[in-house]
Formats: sequence, structure tokens, C-alpha cells
Amino acid sequence: MSSSKYSKMISSKHGYKKTRIKNNSSDSDLFNLVMPKADVVGFKSKQGGISRQAISWAKFARLNNFYIWLFLAAVGLLGSIYLVAVDLIFKYVVFSWREAFMNLTENYFLQYLSFIAWTVALATGSCFIIKKICPAAVGSGIPDLKSIFSGFWNPFVVAPMVLLWKTIGLLLSYGSGLSIGKEGPYIHISATLANTLLSIKPFKSIAQNDTQRSQLLAACCALGVAATFGSPIGGVLFSIEATGTFYLISNYWRAFFTATVGAVGIKILLSNPSNDLLESFRTHFADLNLASAQLIAFIILGVLCGLLASLFISLYTKIYNWKKHNAELFKKITPFGEVIIVAAATAILSFPLKFLRLDHATAVHTMFTATPDSDNSEVLSELAVWTDSMPFNHGIILACFLYVVVKLVLTAVSITLPIPYGIYIPLFAIGSAVGRFIGELMLVLFPNSKEIYPTGYAVVGAAALCGGATRTVSSAMIILELTNDLTYMVPVLLGVVLSCGIGNLLNHSIYDCFLKNKNLPYLPFYKAKSDSLIARDVMKRDLYYVCQNTTLSQISNLLKRVDEHSIPVVSSDNDLQLIGTISTTTLEEVIAYHERLHSYSKSPLSLSDNSIDINDSDSHYNNNNNNNNNSYNNNNNNINNNNNNGNNSLVSEAIEMNVLSDSDNDENNNLIPNIPINDNNIIIQNNIRNNNINNNYSDNINNNNDNNNNNNNTNNNNNINNNNMNNNINNNSSNDINESISEETTIDLVQMELQNPWVVIDSSPFQIQETMPVRKIVFMFMMLGGNILYVTNKGKLTGVVAKTELVHQNNNKH
Repeated sequence: MSSSKYSKMISSKHGYKKTRIKNNSSDSDLFNLVMPKADVVGFKSKQGGISRQAISWAKFARLNNFYIWLFLAAVGLLGSIYLVAVDLIFKYVVFSWREAFMNLTENYFLQYLSFIAWTVALATGSCFIIKKICPAAVGSGIPDLKSIFSGFWNPFVVAPMVLLWKTIGLLLSYGSGLSIGKEGPYIHISATLANTLLSIKPFKSIAQNDTQRSQLLAACCALGVAATFGSPIGGVLFSIEATGTFYLISNYWRAFFTATVGAVGIKILLSNPSNDLLESFRTHFADLNLASAQLIAFIILGVLCGLLASLFISLYTKIYNWKKHNAELFKKITPFGEVIIVAAATAILSFPLKFLRLDHATAVHTMFTATPDSDNSEVLSELAVWTDSMPFNHGIILACFLYVVVKLVLTAVSITLPIPYGIYIPLFAIGSAVGRFIGELMLVLFPNSKEIYPTGYAVVGAAALCGGATRTVSSAMIILELTNDLTYMVPVLLGVVLSCGIGNLLNHSIYDCFLKNKNLPYLPFYKAKSDSLIARDVMKRDLYYVCQNTTLSQISNLLKRVDEHSIPVVSSDNDLQLIGTISTTTLEEVIAYHERLHSYSKSPLSLSDNSIDINDSDSHYNNNNNNNNNSYNNNNNNINNNNNNGNNSLVSEAIEMNVLSDSDNDENNNLIPNIPINDNNIIIQNNIRNNNINNNYSDNINNNNDNNNNNNNTNNNNNINNNNMNNNINNNSSNDINESISEETTIDLVQMELQNPWVVIDSSPFQIQETMPVRKIVFMFMMLGGNILYVTNKGKLTGVVAKTELVHQNNNKH
């Protein structure tokens, strides 16, 4: 009799009856078998189990959100390094190479052609990346993120490859000289970087579902604004406004922490005096007296910026609709031809006037700092770029007017192209020109006043136009942090509020227009006209659910048909009383758990301490079979042959599979098997049930066969003959037995939840009545999140309302 080591597979405290099986695995494997989702991080002990230090560390990390802190710090640090590197590439590579390319010759006409060629080539390369390589990298990225933040997860928008191709496409499109910006792509890049880090092992567990993941991405969006303008506080406010629906207060400190780490990284990386990417926008104004005509001027500036922002949005909408109505024409032109035409037109209009070729950062710097009475020769030379082209005094006024008109039209056209683009920086530059225009007019009207600073009006205009177009009050904080000057804080706030108010009266924000034009799902767009539309009218009646008492095969078939994250649990097919919901991950673990139990149960048992030794039990079965031969008489031939060859393995297999079936215990707490054999419902008559069970299984089997052989020989003979026929037909009958037992095992999910801490049924899912108005349903989705509401009638599940389908139905109506 062979001896082997045995260990207890599952303890009774987890709800399973005591069974001893042969175990060749470590204690940690058995621990993971019973607790597949155990939250244990760290090293295992020398004996193979889970060390106490590892469990203590897991509790500490979970209670103190250690990995969330680490994740946010990693995003802030890596994001700042990445985005500053992109900024430096723009300054020292792209723009420097453009100047070198144009200066290859001193001939004006050749420089003109080289400028056009540069713009067309880079814009076409950016279009090629979008159309042929990575379509998800198109546009600003903020509208797609707003859709995600409102509850409609789209993994393609924040895929890791988008990070690379969005960067390359932006380098080409923004470096070409088109009238576009980079803030939107920077925010998109920050969110993509954060989503990529969430796929790394240490951070996988901190975002268990799409809602938590989208909230973390919203917090990380502050980094994009901090990298663009050096404005961490404005970035946090912008991330709140960009969310669109609801914002978790717990994300507030996360956004601040990410933006702070990013701002520190940016300050360190740009500490070299030659890196004036942000320092060049600093202003130093004298005290401001608002008890004068300047207050009226600031009010007029705010209203004017609101009107211009609405005009810009209307112009973009008209161009987009015109292209949509002439789709056949633009299909012939192709997207590449469209980009070439717009790029060439931009270069042709921009080159003759030097201030139109300036990049937006340089233009904003001139509007904020350059004055005619400055002693700095460099500042005077920058201002000369704007004034030398104009043939009369106060030429800066006409230059600003031309800049606003040309750039407003070019920006509206450029953001309809299939390239990566942002709109914040060009609007920032246009707004600064509008403010400078009003400030210069004030100097003309009040030439003797020493309190009027046109550069201060430029600061107010930049914030007001951006706020009016994007409907974000955070523009005020961004401009104050960028200039590092609070002198014009009140005029900035006044201008932004007026601009946003005027814009809301006239049309939607530019981001909302992007959302509608791209047909992205966005919950705030849903407008219920009256309360007559109720849940019964919009709910989905084709239900997928799992019953409380189910089988592994039913669970497996259900998982193949559904793609939801959670499935409702009902009492039965006839009753449909909603018990709760269970995640598909948990159902997959239930199947895997029973498969592991099945694999462990295949190990041969041994006779030791109340367990069966198969090697020793073979002799008992052979003896019993010899006794059976004396009583069977006419039917012995087939039985003897098969008993000598296959009966031992069949009985052994039946005993091994006992762990998988529903088992009973006698008064001595011994295991009594009840084993179905195959799909034909052929059952081995279990003689063990007809007698008292002793502590030793081999004695039980001997006694049962000796005492009940005469009573049950006919049934045993028929069953064994039938089984032998099945074995002759199919050599893999033992595998069929195993699969049948495993698939037809009845599982009580509620009972399993009570016995296993890793099986969780949410007993309080979001439920609504059939008569609830759709207006309230939309409000619940916006405030509570979630993707599905379960419709019940007296506790019975009658349908579901899916947020995605609700929004798509509304889009189809409009």
C-alpha cells in the first residue's frame, strides 16, 4: 500500500464539508482556490502560505489609498516630463527647423513658397496619421473625454497607442503653422497616460469599474492645463467643468495632488533661465482704478468677447454643416485634398503680414508685455513686427483688427480638418488681440490718462474670449496664474462672467458642438419634454438574468450572450423576484472555482485516517467482483472481462468525482456520494446508502457489496452492462462523466455568497418603478452614475433602462 501526503483542501468554516484529497500543491494554491480574489499583496512565507506581513501591508495599502497616491504621483511626474519634452521639441526643433528652412534663401518669393510647402507637408503628414494609422487621435480629445466622464466609457479614446500617435500628429499639425492650439491634445494625452498606467499591475486594483476609472482620468486632466499654462489650480477647476455631469468630492484632492506634482515637475524642468516657455507671460501692472471709465470699458470688452465667441461657434457650425451637405464634393476632394487646400490658404494669407505668421505664444507675449515706451530693445522689436506693416500712426489698432478677423476665420476652418488640434490657445491669442484693440482705443480716447494700460486689456480679453467659447469660468484662474499678477483679477472675472452669460444666451459651447457633430453620447443633451414619458416606454424587455439555483452550464451559456458588467439574480424563471446583481467576473470565478475543485478531485485517494486508498481498495473491489461472479450466473462473461479491466477505474473515478456533486453526511459526518454517470441519466446504484457508514470507506464498500449483493444484483448487472456498452462505444466515457457532473452541478448562489466572502451579490441595485418619469431617470444617471436601472413591479423584474440606449434613442429623434 503506497503512502502519500495529504492535506485538507477546504475547511468547514468556508461552508464546505470535510474531505481529504491528495494535494501536490502548496498552501498558497489552496488559499487561492478557496479565496480567488483575496486582497493580498507581498511575498509569501517560506512555508508557501501567505505571510502575516503581506496581509498587514495589504490592509495598510487598502485603508490608506497608498496605490492611489502612488498612481497620481506617477501620472503627475511622468506627465510633466512628457509634456515639457513636447514643448521643448516644438520650440527647439519644429519652429527652429521652420525658420532654418525658410532662411535657406533670401529671395522673398522662394521664402514664400518654402513657407507654403512647410505648412502643407506637415499638415498632410498629420492627416495621414489620423486617416491611416490612429483615427482615435483626431481633434481636441476634450469632447471624447466629456462623453467618458458623463458615463459612456470608450476604451479606444484612451488606448496606449493614442498616446504616441496623438503626440506625433500634434507635432506635425501645430508645427505646420495652422491656426490651432495644443491644450486639448495635452489634456487628452494626460488622460491616455493615466489610463495606460492603470493597466500596470500595481495600479490595476484601484479602478474596479469604468466609473472609477473615468473619475481618476478626470482628476488627471488637470495636468494638461498645468503643463500648457503652468496653472495647477485652473487645471483642477477646468477638470471639474469638463466632467459635465457630477464630480466626486473625493476626486478634488486627487486632481489637486496630480496638478501639484505636475507643476513641481514643470518648474524643475523649466528652471533653466533659457527656458522661457511660461516666464515670458509674466506681467507687472501698477494699481488699477476701477472708479473711472475703465470699468465701462471692461464691461464692453466682456460683452464683445461673448459676441465674438458666439460668432466663432456659429461660423464653425456653418462650415461643418456646409461640408456635411456637400459630402459628395468633399468625398471627391478626399480628406488629404481638403487639408492641403486649407493649409495652403493659411500659408498664403499669413506670410505677407509677419504678425500673422507668429506662433500663438509669441503673439500673446507681445500683446501682454510690449508697449511703445518700453526701454527694452527686444520688446520694441517684437512690437515693430505688428506696427511696421501698417502705414500710419497707431498701426497696432489695425494690426489687432486684422489679426482677429483672419485668425477667427482660419481657426474656424482648421478645426473642421481631420487632424489633432486644440482651440484654447488660438482663442487665447485672438482674445488678447481683442483686448489690446480696446485698450489702444481707450488710449486714443483718453490720451492724457496715465492709468490706462492696453496690455492689461489684453489679459482681460484673452480670458473673456476663451471663457465665452468654452463656457468655462476656470479661464479666469488660468490667466491669473499664467500672468502671476492679481492686479486685473476683478476685470478678468467680470469679463469672463459676462462673456459666458452672453454666450449661453446665443448658442452652445464649442465643446458641446463637437460632441453633437461627432454624435458622441452625452447625458446632459437629453431633454424630456414632459413627465408623460415614463420608464415603461423606454425600458428594454429582453432580459438576461441568472436564477438563484442554477448550473455551471447555464452560467457559461449566459456569459457568452451578455456583455454587461453585472447580471440580475432572480429567484426563479417563473417568479422573477429581483434578489440583486452579481458581476460577470464573479460568475467567471465561480466556474473557475468549480473547475479547480474538479481538477483537485482527480487526484487518487488513499486509505489513511478516514480517507480512501485506491491502491488498497482495488483488492476489495476485485474480491467483491469475484463474489458477484458466483451469483450472476448467466451474465458473468461481460462483467468479468470489464471488471478486470475497467471497473476499478470506473469506481475510482466515481469516488474521485464525489467532491463535485451535492453530498450528504450521515450521523457520523461521513461523506455519502450521489453520482450521476452520464447524460443518459444512467446511475450507479449506490449500495453504500443502504447501510450504516463506518469511518473507513473500504470497509463500507466491502460490507455493502457483501450484504446487498443478492438484493441488487439485477440492478447492478444492468447498470454495469449499460455502462460497459457506453465504454465500448466511447473510450472517453470517464471524461464525459466528469464534464456531465461538473456542468450539471446545481449551485445556490445565495448560499454560496454566505459561505464564500469572494462571492458578492449586490442586494440593493438601482431600482425604479415602471411609472417613473424619464426626466427623473436622467437625473438619477447624472447624479448617481451607473449604466443600468432595473425596472420592477411589486419586486418582480420587468425590464432594464440602459443609459447608452436612452441617449441613442434621443439622438435618433433629433
